Amino acid sequence: MSDETREQLLSLIQQRALTRGPITLASGQVSDFYLDMKMIEMSPLGSHLIGEVMFDLMGDLKIDAVGGLAVGAVPMVSSIVECCYRKKREIEGFFVRSEIKTHGTMKKIEGRLKKDARVVIVEDVVTTGTSAEKAVDAVREVGAEIVAILAIVDRGAGGKERFASLAPLYRSVFSLDEVLAKSNGRSPF
Repeated sequence: MSDETREQLLSLIQQRALTRGPITLASGQVSDFYLDMKMIEMSPLGSHLIGEVMFDLMGDLKIDAVGGLAVGAVPMVSSIVECCYRKKREIEGFFVRSEIKTHGTMKKIEGRLKKDARVVIVEDVVTTGTSAEKAVDAVREVGAEIVAILAIVDRGAGGKERFASLAPLYRSVFSLDEVLAKSNGRSPF
């Protein structure tokens, strides 16, 4: 990824997603700040930048699909598959529901995920990694192979260590320290 694209996304995260806490995270931990990545994922520029940086983070991985746990991964997956389409890379998108639907098709995984597909799981923010683990478990249940787990921000709270047993590769775009670092002489707080 270009340094300019990466820096543009970092600046957007610091301006739009970073807020003061205290707040309870999905992991159950309490933090004095929160990264509300939906503020980035649902914006036109943020959606574009996420597609670009995640496409580059995937690199030359031989994969068939990209997905993750709903709701966090849904806008990310859309950004990534749209970017893949523009760059002529055929990759399907999917998401994993936290619970199986009780009506309609009663699917746990939405999207076209085939047995034996090679898959990347994506996360916006990784803390302990439990959300990604739920997605990994669901994908393995259908017989797909986990190639990598990719994240935008790693909070450095155990996710990387958890992923060592879940996937052969883990990458993140930013560390928490990068997001919290002073930007242009001003603190994000």
